[in-house]
Amino acid sequence: MPEKRPMPNAALRVLLEAIEDVMGENGTKAVLNAGGLKNYIDNYPPKNLDMGATFEEYGSAQQAVEDFYGPRGARAMLLRIGRATFQFGLRDQPAILGLAGVALKALPEKTRMKLILERMAKAALERVNQPTTLREEDDAFYFIVDECPCGWRPAHDKPCCYVTVGVLMEAMAWITGKLHKVEEVACISNGASNCVYRIPKEATEE
Repeated sequence: MPEKRPMPNAALRVLLEAIEDVMGENGTKAVLNAGGLKNYIDNYPPKNLDMGATFEEYGSAQQAVEDFYGPRGARAMLLRIGRATFQFGLRDQPAILGLAGVALKALPEKTRMKLILERMAKAALERVNQPTTLREEDDAFYFIVDECPCGWRPAHDKPCCYVTVGVLMEAMAWITGKLHKVEEVACISNGASNCVYRIPKEATEE
């Protein structure tokens, strides 16, 4: 595994803003201290697409949140952070989500879901340095990520990329107005060759 894999400053900034939104300023400082990211305290990366941040830093921030709350408590917090990450990205950095100038509301729901996921996969590849593809099956879409910040985190015994799960959940809620139960069904941190997220075409009954 390469020591450093670059990603845009804006991608890490959006994550840190989402962490602050969910955990508050002091919680974020604790996470940055614990994650070896003290250089970002009161000094978030700039809002640009320059490749000044790394996958390792992104993964370290996620791991520090997990360490802060413990594996059980962290899941809910990281899902919230993921949902906030999508909202911050949509508002401030739509290019990293591939959603700049999107106007899909008139299309059928499943078509909208597919187009959004295709755009997000394309942006991950072209803007975030994260090779990603989309596979469609009868009942679900599969969002397949070949390089993930979890590869720079300690090994886990089960999938751990809850931020991405939260991002995908919020993306589906944004485009359909409904909750979809996104699941990570394979994870690089468990020894899989890529991280795979299953997005059911049907919304969850609440």
